[in-house]
Amino acid sequence: MSDTVLTAMKICSIDDVAEGEVIKTSVEGRDPVAVYKSGGQIYVSNDVCPHAEASLAEGYIEDGRIICPVHFAEFDLGTGEVHNQPVGCGKLKFYTVTVVAGVVYADLA
Repeated sequence: MSDTVLTAMKICSIDDVAEGEVIKTSVEGRDPVAVYKSGGQIYVSNDVCPHAEASLAEGYIEDGRIICPVHFAEFDLGTGEVHNQPVGCGKLKFYTVTVVAGVVYADLA
């Protein structure tokens, strides 16, 4: 087991997230996170859009990006870089993810 898994928090089962979907989940003692599955990869980020404070779990995935449901800012799932941003919108925080035995863990530090 890697050191990342030892410091990471359990997020959900990999089966909780369908391909091309995003879900919102709560992690004990933390703000909710969004969990994405795109191209067979799992990504975990803050759930709240850095611009409008909207839930990204209410958005949709398109071309490897999560689209905010309020002002349609687009965040790259691999890097968190923002595209088509409204004024004042910053990069989205993504966390290191590890999947072990069908369980998604993320280092929320």
